[in-house]
Amino acid sequence: MPLLSKVVSFDYNKHLPQSSSEKTSDLFFLVTALFIANSKDKEITKLTLQKTLFQSVQSLAAKDISFLNTFFFINTYGPFNNIFYQYMEGLEQADLVKTEGKTIDLTAKGLRVVSDLLSEISQDTEMQTVLLDLEQRVERYAGDPTKAINETHALRVIDTTNNQKVKTIKELIKELNPEQKFITGTQFKYIEPNKKPSKRVQAPAKTINELEEILAKVEPSDYEKTSDLSLLFS
Repeated sequence: MPLLSKVVSFDYNKHLPQSSSEKTSDLFFLVTALFIANSKDKEITKLTLQKTLFQSVQSLAAKDISFLNTFFFINTYGPFNNIFYQYMEGLEQADLVKTEGKTIDLTAKGLRVVSDLLSEISQDTEMQTVLLDLEQRVERYAGDPTKAINETHALRVIDTTNNQKVKTIKELIKELNPEQKFITGTQFKYIEPNKKPSKRVQAPAKTINELEEILAKVEPSDYEKTSDLSLLFS
């Protein structure tokens, strides 16, 4: 039986990308999920996209694999990180993604770019395991946000900040003060695997370089060189 994930206090050195390449690797998996949704003719919202990525993180951790460097915290939406919204804004500025109401999709340019990037991905077993899991999650949740919410909020985790109690995500949400002003993600509890996976899958260096070149015209948030968390949570 897989170990339950745990909720912990925020740790800057564990729960956020520590370099531009780690951030770009996360962007690659984000746009890959959007590419899968588009290829399956599925609509996906920003919130459902986060649920999809989160569930893939949980599923793959049980296989001793990690792939995202941006972790999720518990807020009123469930597992969430507002930084993903910043990521998507940057992708929109680069004309790779577009939003229509709550729905997010790749632009024609984005489809071409991601198709090219994926064509260069090796048949490495662990990378293919990540891509297959993303595909399965997208097919399961895109177009069905209720299922995404219900299944995600039913997950049980160990609250290390409260005497190792086992709680559901839904119970953790109920513990939040809805009137508490959102300041930064650091005020919330973060979710991480009970045991750090030994296999770390990241986008290949060539893929990262190509994607960074495309994004080069978009002014970056150089957060990896600063301890000012306002750059991450503004």
